[in-house]
Parts: sequence; C-alpha cells; structure tokens
Amino acid sequence: MKNNDQLKTYETRNGNLSALIKVAGKYMRIRFISKDNISGYYATADPEIQQGIESDSGFEKKFWLCEEFASKPVVEEIETTRYPEITTWQGAREILRADPYNVTSTELSTPAKIRSVAKKLSVAFPAIANF
Repeated sequence: MKNNDQLKTYETRNGNLSALIKVAGKYMRIRFISKDNISGYYATADPEIQQGIESDSGFEKKFWLCEEFASKPVVEEIETTRYPEITTWQGAREILRADPYNVTSTELSTPAKIRSVAKKLSVAFPAIANF
C-alpha cells in the first residue's frame, strides 16, 4: 500500500456477491465475502480498483462504500541510546539516575522497573542478560 492510498471497504446486502468491474480497461471479478449470508464485504487499497467499483453501474445499488481509512502516516522511529559497556543492573540504574535521565532511585528499585523505565526512555543495555 502506498503512503497516500486509502483502504476502502465496500458492502452489499446480497451476501456472497461476485461482480465484474472494469479496471484500467479490463474486466476484473471481485467477490464480496459474507459470514452471515446477508452482508458481504470487499476491501481494497488499490485506487484503480476503487475507481472501477465506484464507476460501476451496481455502485450504490447493489453495493456501496461502507468504510474509508487513510493509510497510517509514517511514524518516525525513535533512536535508542545504547550502553554496551554496562553489564550489571546496578550500572544501568546509575546511568538512568544521572543526567540526562534523572530518574529517582525508587523508580529503579528492581530489575523489572529498570527495564521498564529504560524502555520508556529508549535506552538499551545490550550486555545485560535478559534485558
């Protein structure tokens, strides 16, 4: 799915419906799938297929647009700060208590809490077992 594509879901009240639509000058069969033999659904993010469905004579008679979702925006990946030289939980606690993190010692009282805080802050200690 391209970044600007939208996922569209089409619905029919004819159960499992098969329809021929014209896409880019060629006929294509689409199948509306129904679990209850009443409402059938077909979903696509392909803009050419969407155009074919929406320009078909059965659109808004036999089937119609049910839902439309914009594709998810690209989320920037947060960079993880790695400390490969730290080999103990105590060392990890000291890193997290110091600048720039300044986490209180009560928030870092157990290895599980240290792991949780480090994850939230995007900090990794790869040399510590089970981290």
